[in-house]
Amino acid sequence: MIALVSRFMTGRKKELLHYGSIVSVGVVLGGMVSSQAHAVATVNLGKDQFFTLGVGVRAQYLSHDSTVPGNKDSASADDLRIYMGAQFHKYVKSTLNLERLRDGNWNVLDGILQVEPWKAFNIWGGRMLTPSDRSNLDGPYFLSTYAFPMVAQYPGAWSGRDDGIAIWGKLAKDHFRYVTGIYRGHNWVQGGSNYGEHPLFAGRVEYNFLDPEPSPAYYTASTYYGKADILAIGLAGQYQADGVGSAEVKGTYKAWNVDGLFEKKIGKNAKYGVYTLEGAYYQYYTDGVKDIPAGYKQRTPSYGNVGGINAGTAFLASTAYLIPYKFGWGRVQPLVRYQEFRFKEGLYGPGHPKTTQFDAGANYVMDAHNLRFTFDYVRYKAASARAQGAFLLGMQFQY
Repeated sequence: MIALVSRFMTGRKKELLHYGSIVSVGVVLGGMVSSQAHAVATVNLGKDQFFTLGVGVRAQYLSHDSTVPGNKDSASADDLRIYMGAQFHKYVKSTLNLERLRDGNWNVLDGILQVEPWKAFNIWGGRMLTPSDRSNLDGPYFLSTYAFPMVAQYPGAWSGRDDGIAIWGKLAKDHFRYVTGIYRGHNWVQGGSNYGEHPLFAGRVEYNFLDPEPSPAYYTASTYYGKADILAIGLAGQYQADGVGSAEVKGTYKAWNVDGLFEKKIGKNAKYGVYTLEGAYYQYYTDGVKDIPAGYKQRTPSYGNVGGINAGTAFLASTAYLIPYKFGWGRVQPLVRYQEFRFKEGLYGPGHPKTTQFDAGANYVMDAHNLRFTFDYVRYKAASARAQGAFLLGMQFQY
C-alpha cells in the first residue's frame, strides 16, 4: 500500500469503513460547522482566566492500486483531536490536546505549561512540537496537501512532539521568530543507543521578509489562503549524542534543514487569486550507523520515539494557486508537490537508493484549514521497489 496517509498512521492496524459513509459524514459535518468553524467554546473564569475547548477530525478514502496484488480500496478516520487550553494568570497558560486513533487508543498530543511574560521571551515545558522543519510545525491540519511529507523525518515521541523545555520569541515586529529547546530525545529504550539518557538539542530561526506569519507562537502553515503576503526562510537543526543505533553499535544523530514559503495575493484583495510556492532541503546524519527498527520494543512503530532514523539527503517542492472565484460553498486550490529522499551511499545498499513521491490534485477550501476537502493523485516509488499510483480523497474540519 502506498504510504499516502500522514505519518501518524504508520504501522497501525487499518480500520476499513465504507466510502459512502465517510463522504456522507463529511458533508453533514461540513454543513454543521461551515458557519461557525472558528467557534471554539470559551468559558470565562474571571479576570485573565478562561478555558477553551475545540475539536479536529480527519478522514480519507484511498483508491485501489490494481498493479499491486493484495491492495484494496479503503476508507478510514485518521484521527480525532480534542483541543483544550486554559489561562490562569495574565502570563501563565496551559495546553492539553488529546488524539484518539483508529486503534482506539488515546494519546497526549500536547501537554504544555506556558509562561509567556513577553512576546520576545517565553518558556514552555512539557510535551510539544520540537524545533524542526515547516512541515512538522504545520502539523497535518495546516499543510497545503493532505498527506504528510515523507521527507520530513525528524524524530518525535508522538506526532513530531517530545517531552522537554523550550524558549521561544518574536522580534523585529514579529518578522523574526526563534525557538530552542532540550528534549528527552531518541532511542531511550533498553537495547537502544540512548539508554544512557543523552538529551536532544534542537533549534530553529525564521525571518519573514514581507508580512509576519499570522500563526501563533513558533507554529507555521504551508498556506494562509491570502490572509497575508509571505516570504519566510527558516533554518532548523537537531543534535543528540548516541541518538541512533543499538546499545552495542551507536552513533551521534545530527540533522538540519532549510525551508521557505512564498505566498502572494495577486491583485488588490487577491482579486486574481493567491499563488503559493514552498520548498525544503534536508540533511540527516547517523554517524555511519544504521538505526534500530522503528518502534523497537514498543506497541507499534509510531510510539516511543524509538528507531527508524535514516541517513541521507532529501528535498521537497510544491506549488499551489487559489482560484479567486467561488464554486458552490468554497474555492478550488490546484496544487502539485514532488519529494525525494536519497539514502546515504553504501549504508542501505549499493549506490544511492532513493524514494520519490509526486502529488497532483486540488483542495476544495470552504473555511481555510478549518473545513477543507482534498482530491489527490499520488505516484510513490520506494527504493528498490516498483512505483505505485493511487487516488486520495481527504476531509478535515476543526473548530
